[in-house]
Amino acid sequence: MTDQITQTAIATFNANLQFLQQNNPTLYDKINSLNLAIEKGYHTERYSLEYREEGYFDVLEIESGTWLYGSDSRKHAELAARSIDFSKEGNLFETFYNIDISKEASELISKQDVTQSNLAGSAGLIYYSNTYASKKNTTMKKLYKFIFLGTGLGLHITEIHKKLHSYVYFIIEDDLELFRLSLFVTDYHKIAETSTLFFSIFENDSEFELSLERFLFEYFFFNHYIKFFNILSHSDKKLRTIQHFIAGQNYLTFNYSPLIISTLRPLEHLRNGYRFLNLKAFDQNGPLSDKPALLLAAGPSFQKHIPWLQENHSKFIIVSVPPLLSKLEELGIKPDIITHLDGFDFALPHITKIKDFSFFDNAIALFGAFTQSRIADRFKKENIYFIEGPSAYKEGFGRFTTTNVGAYSLGLLLICKIKNIYLLGLDFALDQESGHTHSQMHSYSAPKELKESTDIAEAVQYTNTVIKIKGNFADEVFTTVAYNDMRKGCNTLIEALKAAETNLYNLSDGAYINDTIPTNIDDMVLSTYPFIDKKALFTDMQAVFDSYSETYLKPSEVDALEPRILYCSKLIAIMDTHLHTPHPTLDQFNINLLTMFRDLFTEPEDID
Repeated sequence: MTDQITQTAIATFNANLQFLQQNNPTLYDKINSLNLAIEKGYHTERYSLEYREEGYFDVLEIESGTWLYGSDSRKHAELAARSIDFSKEGNLFETFYNIDISKEASELISKQDVTQSNLAGSAGLIYYSNTYASKKNTTMKKLYKFIFLGTGLGLHITEIHKKLHSYVYFIIEDDLELFRLSLFVTDYHKIAETSTLFFSIFENDSEFELSLERFLFEYFFFNHYIKFFNILSHSDKKLRTIQHFIAGQNYLTFNYSPLIISTLRPLEHLRNGYRFLNLKAFDQNGPLSDKPALLLAAGPSFQKHIPWLQENHSKFIIVSVPPLLSKLEELGIKPDIITHLDGFDFALPHITKIKDFSFFDNAIALFGAFTQSRIADRFKKENIYFIEGPSAYKEGFGRFTTTNVGAYSLGLLLICKIKNIYLLGLDFALDQESGHTHSQMHSYSAPKELKESTDIAEAVQYTNTVIKIKGNFADEVFTTVAYNDMRKGCNTLIEALKAAETNLYNLSDGAYINDTIPTNIDDMVLSTYPFIDKKALFTDMQAVFDSYSETYLKPSEVDALEPRILYCSKLIAIMDTHLHTPHPTLDQFNINLLTMFRDLFTEPEDID
């Protein structure tokens, strides 16, 4: 390199380092540590930044003698920029479910209450968008958010930015040394003057997902279409991770309609005199901890071990999810605890299979406060204890919810401080022979092809995309993206709730769950486990849960409703102002939208 080019490169590097030090200290520390390791000889450089005689930068892989670009890197960057267009196809993530809705249907659904339909507030908008901004026939005016998978020397990032001027960029590179070289060539600090930059450099899976989450949250209302450029030398693994992560976002799996219902329904249960359980009471005392609990979930493993269950169920506190109740009734196995979480009609096919509900008269029902009355009413009222999720009306009672009833049940057992918990049917995986999603008695069990999905699809594919993950007994098992997200949620619960003295034994043939002990059911020695007096157990449990619960709102809890109502009125007024504000141009609309969200997110600290 000539002296002038060298000085310019060093100046660019130092300016980028200063930018990272101020805006991304974690990444700055990584680069600084690598610099020191190189200077002190602790790290042998694998690459060399070279300025070719033809007037461009390239990277030489020292050991192999191969070049990263092998041709003019400037032209490569220009070609990359030309490949990016504003169509709604190609190198695109759609972060929504494609729904085809007719004008008549949209008008009908729009008249419904938001508690009756997930689409009540959006049906008209979906119809309008499909009619006037269809995917195939229209192009976008601007790409507000963009993802770079692989930096190389970053020259293409600069050229694409000149074309797009996106508001937010997500820059991904797995090779820290290669990214370091790009700091000599690419003015990241200048791009950051007009755009927000998120980096994922040399990150493990959990770090990457956290960075991705931050990127998606920034200007989240521009997430509808996100385009990307994948440099050829970069792995597709992160691309698939992004696709899976987008498909599992909360607004897709649990949108505003169920959130509203989950907030209102607990008040119905309180008005009807149901008991609400104080989870915080278990922080001081775990009166059920001396007996082993067996959690029965509806994964494929459950059915394979029914004979063992018939022989040994009396030695455990039996905890069951709703899909298994009719089968347990058929087997004559009475569960001691029944859990339920779903707030819609998904559980009804399972409940309607039950022939005689009196079979469960000595079962404690730990139900999420989202539960429908028509399900709760089928069980003995005095046995039901509701647990709050998002609502938190009961002061100091704590709240708990999660994405699926299996993990929910495990979380409750951990909260109850039960020391030995056995898991059967909590597979979070497909049946490795048939591909079925659940045990055969589950109303929604369906087979899937036992083949890992490798295609990168634009549209959201959450429940159908098959991947491989670590197995409980096998090295790898087939599962779906949805199941894997449930497993991750379960891991999070265990990390947060599991006491040091608690043992988790996983008897299932499915996925590995963190901090559990894979336990082959055929190797278990239960001769030392005494039979449990189930009548005495029910009496003891009911006494405990009665002492830890209340059926009413105290005066202070009633008073706490007023600031919530006032706050909701404030939010409605902010949105109403936006609806009646002139939006003469797209840019002005975006400014107004940003203003509205800023005002909406200015939430008082005393509002829960």
